[in-house]
Amino acid sequence: MEKEALDIINKMPIISLEDVNKVGLMDRVDTKFYFHERQLSAILKAIWENYSILEIRGERIMPYESCYYDTASFQMLNWHQNGKLNRYKIRKRKYLLTQERFLEVKFKNNKGKTKKYRMLENGDESEALHFIKQYSSFEPHKLKNILNNKFSRMMLVNKQYNERVSIDVNLGFSNGNDKYRFLDDLVVLEIKSERNNRASALQRILKNKAIYPSSFSKFVTGMYMFHKDLKYNRFKNRFRQLDKILENNTHDFT
Repeated sequence: MEKEALDIINKMPIISLEDVNKVGLMDRVDTKFYFHERQLSAILKAIWENYSILEIRGERIMPYESCYYDTASFQMLNWHQNGKLNRYKIRKRKYLLTQERFLEVKFKNNKGKTKKYRMLENGDESEALHFIKQYSSFEPHKLKNILNNKFSRMMLVNKQYNERVSIDVNLGFSNGNDKYRFLDDLVVLEIKSERNNRASALQRILKNKAIYPSSFSKFVTGMYMFHKDLKYNRFKNRFRQLDKILENNTHDFT
């Protein structure tokens, strides 16, 4: 990350995890954007006085790791490719600063809304298996770890406490056998806001810089990096845009 961006991050006012959790946003809109890292410092410079940044144990850029699961026939990925609603995503996520691990099931219903269920892992495998059966249509023994992902995240909250922003950098992917492959210059930004707050200051700044909302899935992106033989027609435009942003064909998204 550029020094200018780090300098801005370090001078932002801080917010505690307890206060972040108070920003419920039960009726919310989730909007994603992605862009080249060189644009990040200008965006942060324009908003830093109006947002606080989460700090835990003196750290403002938090490392995460995720493990994604699917069947041997890639049923969850195929559902995503086919645009099927009432679909699932199952993963484990580790917060490296606190060493907490969560098992998560995300369900997207036929109205396009996503519900996330999660449990704190405590080493009880039977409890984890029951959790998967309770909140998904999958038999746990038919699932396998098919993709690993790591990234660093900043979490911002605006002064009105009606908007949360996650900014992910240093995205890396592995299929468990190969070394991690990184999308070094990519930034993925997600805004979680109230439904009546879609024209926030941050969204106006992004629009002025010709950065527009676009869906982005770490799961799909990582799978394509290791399984190009599968069907991805629905995501081809996104992959072409990634190549355009990254300005090279190192990862051959096109």
